[in-house]
Amino acid sequence: MSAGPAPLAPLRVVVVTPAGVLGGSERWLLDLLAATSRLSAEVWLLEDGPLRAELERLDVPVTVLPTGRRGAALAARNLDLARRLRTSDAEVVLANGVKAAAAVVPAARTVGVPVCWAKHDFSWDRELARPLGRLADVVLATSEAVASATGRRDAVLVPPPRPAAAPAGREAALELWAAHGLPRADGPALAVLGRLVGYKGVDTAVRALAEPSGPAGAPWRLAVAGPDDPTEPEERARLKTLAEELGVADRLHLLGPVEDAGRHLAAFDAVAVLTRPAGARFGREGYSLVALEALAAGVPLIGAAGNPEVERMAGLAGRVVPPDAPAAVATALAEVLEPAVVAHCRTAGPAVVAGHPDRAGWADRVSSVLAGAARRPGAGLAGPPVTVLSCFKDEEGHVDGVVSRVVAQLGPDDEYLLLDDRSRDGTAAELAAWAARDPRVRLLQGPGINLSAARNTGFAAARHAHVACTDAGCLPAAGWLAALRAPFAEADPTGPVGPVDLVVGVYDVDGGDPVRDAARVALFPSVAEARRPGPLARTAGRLTGRRFSARRLDGRSMACTVEAWRRAGGFDVALSSSEDAVFGETVLATGGRSVLALDARVTWEQTGRLGDMARMYARYGEWGGRAGSWPLVSRDVARGAAYVGGPALLAAGGPRTRVVVAVAAAAYLATPAVRARGAEVAPGTWALVPVVLALKDVSKAAGCVRGLVGRLASRGSGSA
Repeated sequence: MSAGPAPLAPLRVVVVTPAGVLGGSERWLLDLLAATSRLSAEVWLLEDGPLRAELERLDVPVTVLPTGRRGAALAARNLDLARRLRTSDAEVVLANGVKAAAAVVPAARTVGVPVCWAKHDFSWDRELARPLGRLADVVLATSEAVASATGRRDAVLVPPPRPAAAPAGREAALELWAAHGLPRADGPALAVLGRLVGYKGVDTAVRALAEPSGPAGAPWRLAVAGPDDPTEPEERARLKTLAEELGVADRLHLLGPVEDAGRHLAAFDAVAVLTRPAGARFGREGYSLVALEALAAGVPLIGAAGNPEVERMAGLAGRVVPPDAPAAVATALAEVLEPAVVAHCRTAGPAVVAGHPDRAGWADRVSSVLAGAARRPGAGLAGPPVTVLSCFKDEEGHVDGVVSRVVAQLGPDDEYLLLDDRSRDGTAAELAAWAARDPRVRLLQGPGINLSAARNTGFAAARHAHVACTDAGCLPAAGWLAALRAPFAEADPTGPVGPVDLVVGVYDVDGGDPVRDAARVALFPSVAEARRPGPLARTAGRLTGRRFSARRLDGRSMACTVEAWRRAGGFDVALSSSEDAVFGETVLATGGRSVLALDARVTWEQTGRLGDMARMYARYGEWGGRAGSWPLVSRDVARGAAYVGGPALLAAGGPRTRVVVAVAAAAYLATPAVRARGAEVAPGTWALVPVVLALKDVSKAAGCVRGLVGRLASRGSGSA
């Protein structure tokens, strides 16, 4: 069997995580990095601790950056992280928790590195959830309740995975706990797992041991497994003192950290998660991994109300109690010893856990979210075999440039369709020579109508379910085809990211003389800015439309499923230009999903003559108008109107009006000015930037008006 195509390179991610302890969010991170090869990660740790050793055991580079908890310390760390991100090769930042988000989200936004906030709990929701949620490119939350405070309706919900390993049997579990200091004894045992901090409610469980309304028969023992927390170093001593005062010190076992504790919960008769409010900022569990582990073992869960997911799970396989209510905990402990309750939890708990993704599937979902934020969908994946389509008409001498680069990237099961659209020069002979060299290359004869009809012919003839396109005049970069095929491997329709129908690639433009260099910096979006869009680039892109977007297709670099092409009715053969943009809109309108792939890059050979440039943009505008595409028409008409209204306002307006017009014009030129300053351009380029801008805008506007008139005329003649 032939080897398939190589996977797209893994995603370079910087993880910022706040604490060195091994709590829930830290375990979440360790599980993620251990479960996937799609991420090439380094971790910036804001507080040293045992987490560093665990990361190093996974061969993950770690940098410790001690950061205080006060606002001034976080502000200083933001400045430092911005400096570090500017010089890093990070493609995306993962902020693991609220403190990490406060420390890095503003910095990443300033530098332009996409940032994903993994929100695990409800900490600081009132103060920070909405501002951080607005600044983050993506919010990834463990549950709907956790996400709600951010106000982000597009937050991606990825519940934690079910435990990777099957729970240990009771005898093996008893042996492990005995080895950690919990002696075997008659009578029931309750477990509480987690860091020793007051709001975790361990003292509630201690008080429940002393309740006179407690369970009949042998008294309960309480095993607490977890590390001390540096924020409350006195908590262990406080719990011991409380147990002594209540006369239950002999039944309280503070065991410290117990490795693999969650897999050995079958030694207990109940597990408690009793987190309670601690002011307005802390005291609610986001999605307790301990609760999942208890249910997986079939052990009844005692869960405190106010922790939404814990409450849900305890209601299904255990008992829900009010927070900080020892008597209610004691009553619940008595109930979970009843044989009917025990039998129910043994079946109901594992059934709940079975609804969670396995670890590999969960890690793939999280990786997909990060790759999407970086505009590198499919990072680390290979993707399916594809059909590549290139259409040619009178391109003699330009065939080898594109075909040689595509052939070099074909996988063993790919095919390459070379369509000659009734050329009148030597194009057909050049294409035939390529077909003779490689059995994966197949020749097609086009209908000789326009590019829309030619592409429809190619899609109809494709042997594979996915078709990638580029044409003469476009030189694919290395990895272009891998970047177009890999997103189709993100194929989990039940997950937070559904299957992909359309992949939108990107393009650079060539330069080398003042006209082409001026056009390059002024008229086209920038791949570098798309990878790291700073505030100026984001604003300019929204206002001018000069940005790459998953919702704006360009036929120079694209891939689409054949099924989505059929649903869209193919490319509109009535359009001789702008057919790709209109096709992309139709794919989305018919329920398709599109993604932007910044690695799917080609270099387009643009014209260097102003007259040709004007005619090209007039043609784009005309066919956008004929198509009636609102996004295309609105931009063209608005920019054209500015060239009429601006001078009129300068002539007739007052001082304030003139200032506003001048500022608007300067802002319009700001992005090209910055690009021209930072790029290698030919002498005289800057003087031509306003010229090519005006040429493009006026030509497109005039063409758009002509197209709209033609559209109305054709409708009128059709109705007559």
